[in-house]
Amino acid sequence: MTYGYIRVSTEQQNLENQKLTIRRRFKINKWVEEKRSGTIDFHKRSLGELIEELQEGDTLVVTELSRLGRSLTMIYEIISELRKKNIRVIAIKNSFDMKPEDSNDISSQVLMFAFGLSAQIERDLISERTKQGLAVARANGKIIGRQDGEMPYNVKLRPYQKEIIEKRKAGRSINSLAWEYGVDWRTMKTFLTYYIYVKKPKYGNIVYYRKLNI
Repeated sequence: MTYGYIRVSTEQQNLENQKLTIRRRFKINKWVEEKRSGTIDFHKRSLGELIEELQEGDTLVVTELSRLGRSLTMIYEIISELRKKNIRVIAIKNSFDMKPEDSNDISSQVLMFAFGLSAQIERDLISERTKQGLAVARANGKIIGRQDGEMPYNVKLRPYQKEIIEKRKAGRSINSLAWEYGVDWRTMKTFLTYYIYVKKPKYGNIVYYRKLNI
């Protein structure tokens, strides 16, 4: 099957131009349309559901690769996933046509290498900018990260706190409780030692706690 994926960022934008561009060159069996920002994780968009639906041998057509995502890192991740599923990907305006089943498709292989390299450079640049931003903030006296004496209230085991405490009082070991609730024994010990004494905050998620020797 041939799928057409079209996306715009806002409700006010029109999808028809993209649809017309694709229709001029391809017969589409199924359209997937969405009006959501390309910065949103594709797993949380209709695109994620479409990728799950696609089967080996299917074709995905877009007007341009930027319709898939707004960063090279995201686009590369999407294309890599489609390549593993042996999905043909066509981006009309980019003259991109990836045919995973064609071992002689050198151009797509070169483009994938270029995408991968560019995505890594993008990740490195973002990481470097983040580090620089944190360094400047610290130099200006801003406190970064969780401080001593701070712990979050909403942790994984919080919904089971009452029953965990009761089972612990009944003689259950930390290891057996950890196995039952699917966590490492260290996580269970930390929860029983510190987190159960954290009171629900009025605002936000972080509260101060008093370290107890238990």
